[in-house]
Amino acid sequence: MARTKSLPNRAELIVEAARELFSRYGYERTSIEDIAKHLSIGKGSVYLDFRAKEDILMRILEGYVQRISAATNELALHTSRSPLLILQDIFETSVLMVFEYATKDIHTPEALLHTSAQAKTRFAEYFVRKRKLVTSLLERAAEAGEIDSKHATEEMALALLMGTSPLYPPYLDNFSENMGRVTKDELEKRSRILVSVLIAGLRKAN
Repeated sequence: MARTKSLPNRAELIVEAARELFSRYGYERTSIEDIAKHLSIGKGSVYLDFRAKEDILMRILEGYVQRISAATNELALHTSRSPLLILQDIFETSVLMVFEYATKDIHTPEALLHTSAQAKTRFAEYFVRKRKLVTSLLERAAEAGEIDSKHATEEMALALLMGTSPLYPPYLDNFSENMGRVTKDELEKRSRILVSVLIAGLRKAN
């Protein structure tokens, strides 16, 4: 036990164990004691790094947000490409990355960022940055003559984010008779169609 307490990566091991248990049993049904038992350590060792279970969840979500943000920000740096095509890539990439982390299972930790009011409030800045990124790309598209300047607004960015929201957890299929699990292939196909339609609607008529 003492050796485990001295491990320099103890916090990382706790986070990984918690993520596995949260995904398997759900956040509410997993206790600090469960996490400690999974790692064969005492509860006290967990509390050396985290004050509460919620802090572990927030650490998981922080890593998740950083990975999604890094990927979308990198795409936005390609200034030589069409801003609208970059925006399309960002939406489609984001949808698939989220699916990889937060599947249809509502209790998957990463899904809580999209389904829990508490998690969304805690990470409000993530959604603000995402909206600002979309707005900036709309402004770049207007400068490039791809869209009318009246569409390069934060309200339009919000409308685009609202339009793509069904592509994120909890993956409710309210638009067909299918009540089964949404597969990655289905989601990829639907996101490509939806995003391309939204982007086409912004383009200036030739």
